[in-house]
Amino acid sequence: MTIKYRIACPGSDIYVLEKEDGFHLTVSSRTNPLSFGSKVAAFHSLGNAVEAAESFHVVFTLSKEYGYHLDQNQLKKDGLQALSVLELLESPRSSTDLRDMFEREKAVVRE
Repeated sequence: MTIKYRIACPGSDIYVLEKEDGFHLTVSSRTNPLSFGSKVAAFHSLGNAVEAAESFHVVFTLSKEYGYHLDQNQLKKDGLQALSVLELLESPRSSTDLRDMFEREKAVVRE
């Protein structure tokens, strides 16, 4: 296993790791610095994994602002349907679009 790419997030690190079966996108809490975290997705090419890591960084950062937490490869928040990280990565959105999506979800909770 080799670290190919790393993005620092508040309290976490996002990694692209090269493994025997491809490139793994993982997220790790800084409270456990000896771990490379939980696998979020796997890719066949480094380029695709790095692009996904960049997209995941935006999704993960915004989701935390809106009170979501990562549970395996889903973003969860009490009272709302879980969001699939894989689906969000397959259809990349701008940070504005993501913020709008989280605002709509927030409005559902208030109703």
